Amino acid sequence: MTSYYRLLGVPEGADPSAIKGAYRNLARQYHPDHNNGHPLSERRFRLIAEAYDVLSDDEKRLKYDRFGASALTRRGSEPGLVGNVQRLVTNIEQALESRMRQVRKRGEDRRVVLDVSLDQAVLGASRAVQVRRRTRCDRCQSTGAEPGTSLESCHVCTGQGRIKTGSGLLAVENVCPFCESKGRIAPSPCSGCEGIGEQERVLDLPVQVPVGAQPGRRLVLRGYGEPGQAGGDAGDLFVELSVKPHALLQRDGSDLRCSVPISVAEAVVGGEATVPVLEGGTVTVRVPPRTRSGQTLRIRGRGCPGSTGERGDLLVKLEVETPVVDTAVALDLLIRLEQVSFHPERAEFRAALRRHLES
Repeated sequence: MTSYYRLLGVPEGADPSAIKGAYRNLARQYHPDHNNGHPLSERRFRLIAEAYDVLSDDEKRLKYDRFGASALTRRGSEPGLVGNVQRLVTNIEQALESRMRQVRKRGEDRRVVLDVSLDQAVLGASRAVQVRRRTRCDRCQSTGAEPGTSLESCHVCTGQGRIKTGSGLLAVENVCPFCESKGRIAPSPCSGCEGIGEQERVLDLPVQVPVGAQPGRRLVLRGYGEPGQAGGDAGDLFVELSVKPHALLQRDGSDLRCSVPISVAEAVVGGEATVPVLEGGTVTVRVPPRTRSGQTLRIRGRGCPGSTGERGDLLVKLEVETPVVDTAVALDLLIRLEQVSFHPERAEFRAALRRHLES
């Protein structure tokens, strides 16, 4: 725990008037109302107010001077050996916690999902992902001080950034809570970054979608994850690809598939069908006479790039569509069509059915 006397900048034997004067000066400087509600000023003002609350009260100050801050939050404090052991344990815990804060720690990785179209996944594309990231504050040049003002040495740690309390086995060194280990403070914090020296911005990071990328593939942007602690490296940003379905084309390994409806007349006498291709535009395929519904045509080299670099094929499935007609008008035409038509598959089925019944 930082000394309350240090927080107010007065010696331990200071009289009440000196304590009150020091508090008034600091409160006037760091009161949130004087700093537009700045969070950093609020934290510092709470520390100052806590120190003054104890040192301005004779009973609290006496307990604090004899047993430390723990005497103000517990029912009492054990004097002598027991009290020393308790303070030793507390100091060890604080030392371990402080040491943990000093250890470099790599930042956590982040994950975002990037939606890409089928053609972008198959043919490759340059895209961008948006991430929120803390970057250097241009307003204060990362100093944390409002432009036109300067930094001052922290009066609590005298510019060291750390505070050592106790001696011998009871000694412990902690991060200064007032300047948060920086050693210097900004009396007028930067309004652009709230005195932190960094701002959170939305960055557009370029991403290269590789040729033939599969759904779920993860791309890595090194160093764009969460920032590290105590100088540790930042984590990585993993970009997971999500491939949006195409309105007409479906992926099948290195091939592409497309179902094209054709009329009964086109199926009987043949014709042409227009088929979309992944690069944009269309190609025309010939529908052969006597096409059966479900028959597949193959357009070579219009599919997806394979592992060897060669592209697969575009498989076109022809679906014969039963027309929607006015029965009264079409009845005579259908009867005449039936009279001049021959259905070999139906004839073969009926012959097999007769043999089945005769056996």
